[in-house]
Amino acid sequence: MHEWSPDEQARGPEGAAGRDGAAGSEGAAGDARLAPVSYLPWAEPSATGRRSAAKGRYRGSGRPPVDIGAAAAGLADDGPADDGSDRQRDETGAERDARIDRLVVSRLRRSSLSVSEVRAVLVEHGLDDAEVEEWIERYERLGYLDDARLAEQVVHTSAVRRGKGSGAILAELGRRGVDPSAARAALDEIDPELERENAVQVAQRRARQLGGLDRAVATRRLTAFLQRRGYPSEVIREAVAAALPGDRG
Repeated sequence: MHEWSPDEQARGPEGAAGRDGAAGSEGAAGDARLAPVSYLPWAEPSATGRRSAAKGRYRGSGRPPVDIGAAAAGLADDGPADDGSDRQRDETGAERDARIDRLVVSRLRRSSLSVSEVRAVLVEHGLDDAEVEEWIERYERLGYLDDARLAEQVVHTSAVRRGKGSGAILAELGRRGVDPSAARAALDEIDPELERENAVQVAQRRARQLGGLDRAVATRRLTAFLQRRGYPSEVIREAVAAALPGDRG
């Protein structure tokens, strides 16, 4: 056990107070500023977007042309993000901000996120309402977050590559908290003829697995399958008729 010298005993409380005061000053200074955002290669803020958050919300309409998923695939892995669960000491404000920023950027590198998804991360890590909105505004201003761009990506991936119908895509965008107006605008860009073609192709592939059933049963099962894929009822009727031969059963 350490024995305190008379000199240490004499200045102990004052020394402790001095050290605590210095740490408090450092924390206050950190709280007064946000950590710099780690720049992502596809985020290209415009000249308007470079102004400070204090001067108002960025309303520019230009969006980075590079797909987030493609750009993120080429980035080096910075290792697992620190979620702060094993930290054994108090953070200063600047340290906390830097940690949260690293976490958000790491997730953005793996996949596109909606404003709602990033807001949930910020709340989970202890930011209050005012701080959350400030961070969201900053990420939007820098081009990191864009619900309209995300909705376009989801529509393209789900409709063209995965063969999902507009109903399923709308539900996915809703689950991810994408702004409803952005979701609807992206869905309106789906070519109705393309959706019908996709439905027929999906129905034909599925119909091959229903070869041993009579027409009524096959029709019922194929209809239910296409409904789960999110296709409109009129498109389902056309796809089922095209996929099941008229003389079946």
